Amino acid sequence: MNTYAYLIKAKAKAANAKSFFCWFSAKSDSRADRQILDILEDAEIETGRGADHQLPIRTNFPVVDDLPDEGILDDTWCDRYDYDNGTTWQKTVIEIAASLAAQEQEQEQEQEQPIHSTPLSTADENLTYNLALLPFRVQLLAQFLTEEKHASHISWPTKCQIADLEMDTDNNYIQNLLLAAENNPKLKDYDLHGLWKVTTAVKKVFPVDKRHELGTLITFIKLWLEHDHIDRGILVREWANGNRISAVQRNNSGANAGGGNQTDRNPDLVHTFDVLDKEIALATLPMDFNIYDLPGSIYRRAKEIVQKKESPFKEWSVALRATPGILDYSRAAIFALIRSAEEHLTPFPDRLRGYICANLTETNHANPTPETLAAARHVPELDAAEEVNRLQPDEPAENNQPKLANAGGGIFTIEGLAAPAPAPAPAEVTTETEDADNVPMEEAVSNEEQTGAVPAPGEAGMVASESGTVDREKADPVNNDTRIQNSDPLYTHLMVDLETMASGPDAPIVSIGAVFFDPATGQLGPDFYKAVSLESAMAWGGVPEASTIIWWLKQSAEARSAIAMDDAIPLDDALLQLNDFISENAANGPASIQVWGNGATFDNVILRSSYDRTGIDCPWRFVNDRDVRTIVELGKSVGCEPRYKIQFVGDQHNALADARHQAKYVSVIWQRLTATSN
Repeated sequence: MNTYAYLIKAKAKAANAKSFFCWFSAKSDSRADRQILDILEDAEIETGRGADHQLPIRTNFPVVDDLPDEGILDDTWCDRYDYDNGTTWQKTVIEIAASLAAQEQEQEQEQEQPIHSTPLSTADENLTYNLALLPFRVQLLAQFLTEEKHASHISWPTKCQIADLEMDTDNNYIQNLLLAAENNPKLKDYDLHGLWKVTTAVKKVFPVDKRHELGTLITFIKLWLEHDHIDRGILVREWANGNRISAVQRNNSGANAGGGNQTDRNPDLVHTFDVLDKEIALATLPMDFNIYDLPGSIYRRAKEIVQKKESPFKEWSVALRATPGILDYSRAAIFALIRSAEEHLTPFPDRLRGYICANLTETNHANPTPETLAAARHVPELDAAEEVNRLQPDEPAENNQPKLANAGGGIFTIEGLAAPAPAPAPAEVTTETEDADNVPMEEAVSNEEQTGAVPAPGEAGMVASESGTVDREKADPVNNDTRIQNSDPLYTHLMVDLETMASGPDAPIVSIGAVFFDPATGQLGPDFYKAVSLESAMAWGGVPEASTIIWWLKQSAEARSAIAMDDAIPLDDALLQLNDFISENAANGPASIQVWGNGATFDNVILRSSYDRTGIDCPWRFVNDRDVRTIVELGKSVGCEPRYKIQFVGDQHNALADARHQAKYVSVIWQRLTATSN
């Protein structure tokens, strides 16, 4: 509400008419103009042409002690005050003379006896003083002593009490208040009502009967002055409850975002929207970890997600930032909320907001319940040191992966890689090459339908190791280090295989299989498999082909089920998880990893295109793409064709099973080629 003052001036021709003054409160200028007309109409006072009074004139609001009641037409006001030059109200000459006489009388009394020592019994208790004319300290202490509303005048006894308080150096509370006020110069520009508000806030936050630090009081007054009027109540409430917040944070809708409550976070951590974003990004990661002691790699990945605004982080961030009081909730509650949500919820903002309102409930923000911690997938036994210990174990564990073994005579075999030759040799071994032009997918012509084919007698050793002798000491220390230094080795070669619904670069991916391997030894490392939602892949720009869909319908039930799994995830989630998988197992970082696939036209090309469409960075460099078909042709040139001689393990057209099989026969060819070159 705003305050308005109006002058209704009598015309000179109206000898018996008197000018009127009126003031009142209204929401806007237009409403004020209508209200003054209503007041004049109710008083039967006509204005304008032909009337005794002019139209109402809006003036400035005078701050004086003899204002009439609100909404009353006062005909004595203009006897005491003049409207000077159409800008301000000034006292008439008679009133000024009376005021000067009162001031001279006051000065004479002060000279006769000091204020602070004058007995109250001898003072005129009816004498009042205008605070607007008194020093700043007197104004401040006068408002401090007032409880219900601000004071515009003080009596003689109150003035004596203020003088005593100002001179009482033993009163630490009053002295700290005065010093804090002097250290905030903006406070001196406030009117009496503003000084009353700040002193009232100080008394709520700092009880009079307790001792308080001067620095804390100065800080509070400074923050109070810097905040908007609407935020000062929240600031006072939080400080009174012991939450020494430095700012009242609001979300995009203008609601209070909270942040003053004590939570399960580090007490020294200032919980802001930026901190909330990092926690949201951490909660969207698929792995479990200690949410209060974050591994470095996981934290770096979360920062990357925030920076690139990846999905589903960006949808969660928008929804949670708009939630009132979101900064008051614990980290465990945020994690539990996100990790308990259904898949494919984030593309629907209304459903997401409804889910948040229904499930974001917490009574004790500082001590999350065991159920909340369990839903957050908090693993307290893991901490940041675990990441270092994993890379530097005290004792290497037994390695159960296939190993390179010496068969004697300069021949090496890869244990478990080649199938043992049965007693009878097959009548015929077919080694038809793949014709990419005649199939819609990499697996369109069944590469593993020849699984039953076995090497001829005497070729068992060649399958795995016509590679000849491998000089371990001369192996490439980056790409081909065959010396296992711990139980969890890192790799530089990754075999990938895709199942798609087309054969072009924009083919929608329906499953991703990948396995780390060492081609110099044939050792297989960690593997990765994710079924991808076809709906999501097409939503990200994937274009299916009818011929490929028909081809899939002709495959086995196991093959069809692999592309229609109930737990399929969005394409962007699958790519992000693939990035995490590569980062955790790459020997020299994702940039140096060598990625194998039918790379010339299929796996690597489709993967890179999917990364581009989703806006996610491909973790490996383009120059590190490796083509399986190329090394197969090189193997044929030296008489090494192990592809159909190695037993296929798993279901055909399963992305992970195909990737593992490809890694096996690529390792055999690699060893044969390196042995030939040596």
